[in-house]
Amino acid sequence: MLELSPFLGVNSILGVCYSQAMNEAKPTRTQRRTEDMRRAIIEIASRILAEGGIAALSAEEVARRADVAPQTVYNRVGGKGALLAAATESAMLENRRHMDAAYATPGSPLERIQRVGAAYRRFAIEQPIQFLLLASPPNDLETAKPLIALVAEQNTKLEQALREGIACGEVRADIDPAAMATALWGMFNGVLTLGVRNDGFRLKDAAWEKVLASATSVILEGLADRQTQP
Repeated sequence: MLELSPFLGVNSILGVCYSQAMNEAKPTRTQRRTEDMRRAIIEIASRILAEGGIAALSAEEVARRADVAPQTVYNRVGGKGALLAAATESAMLENRRHMDAAYATPGSPLERIQRVGAAYRRFAIEQPIQFLLLASPPNDLETAKPLIALVAEQNTKLEQALREGIACGEVRADIDPAAMATALWGMFNGVLTLGVRNDGFRLKDAAWEKVLASATSVILEGLADRQTQP
């Protein structure tokens, strides 16, 4: 318990309390190392999932790649189920960071939709392992539940942008916003996967950029209301 002298003024008391709170909130070196190890373990688990799927993931394989004892993996994250959940959560949070920033950018509905697509592309390029985990989610219902919720959340935002586009006459009125949002999500997943997958179907950079540009052009042309175009 903090003991204070009766001669301390209010400002001094607040200063002592603030200093104590800061000291309590600041993580220790041990805590920082523990968190760093946890992040490293999750990153390795994500890489294993992207390379070989759920069957390849195990605490022992993560420990081998991290050059630590298996018990360290269990202590920092847990077994296979916990590793799968942690890797999925990490991918979700990283994707949300990219997408929320795009949706918050001012612009017309079609401009925002285009920026959202560009943000998803950046996510795939900067975090290919996390992207592949989201594009090809684990076939585990419990682990997939939060991922399903995230997809629904993001698709709802895309659906709203489409509705706004219809309302202002920028987007064709004959589309179903909910169905189109899901279709756009599926199409972009497919095209982006071609640029980051780890097999013979992966497209080289220049070819991938052409395919991506072609898909984007077709999508925007298909969404635009021609009657409002000059």
